[in-house]
Formats: sequence, structure tokens, C-alpha cells
Amino acid sequence: MAVVRPYLIRGRAVPLARYLAEEDIEGLVACSCIGNEVTIDLADTRILVTLADVAGAVRLNFDMVQDGPAKARSWSRRLPGDAGPGELAARIAVDVRTLARELAPLRRNPPRRPGEGGR
Repeated sequence: MAVVRPYLIRGRAVPLARYLAEEDIEGLVACSCIGNEVTIDLADTRILVTLADVAGAVRLNFDMVQDGPAKARSWSRRLPGDAGPGELAARIAVDVRTLARELAPLRRNPPRRPGEGGR
């Protein structure tokens, strides 16, 4: 006999998974949507997006860390409170793609530390 286990699914991020999977995010290694958090892993960068309901709006708080030369960054976006998961996923994907373009020059030509050789 099969055991039925109750599952509690709560949080705004959960419905985003399907829509984020449809977004074209180059270099995507992994993506998870749990509770009110979305974690996006690129090859050398991790982006944590926290969703918060604030005064009739949805605030997306982005926190980025990179295993390379880029310093950690944080920023936020506000969307209307009635924004659906497709719109939220599209906005997250736009910011991730923009960040990837900004980090591309650092990946190609990382800054040299004082005392390193090279021309």
C-alpha cells in the first residue's frame, strides 16, 4: 500500500520554475525556486533573488557573488503586485543576462594583481 505524504508548497518563487526554464539564460548551470527565493548558478557566478511583497508591489532583491574578479553586488527591482510568474521570470532573466554581459570583459581579461608578470 502506498503511503500518502502531505506536501506544503508555499512561496512566490515556486511557480517561477517553469517560466525560468523557458527563458534563454546563456551559461545556466542550475536554477532552484524554493519558498520566496530563486537561486541561479552560472559557471562562475551565483545570483540569489529574494521575492518580497511590499506595499502592493513585488520587490526582487538580487545578490550576486562570483568566483572570479568581480566584487559582490546587490540591487533590487520593483514590479506591480499583480505581476504573474511569467513576468517575474522574464524580469529576472533580463537582469541575469545583463549581468552576464557586464561580467564578460572581466572573464576575458581578468585584472592582474600587483607583482604579476605579463605585458
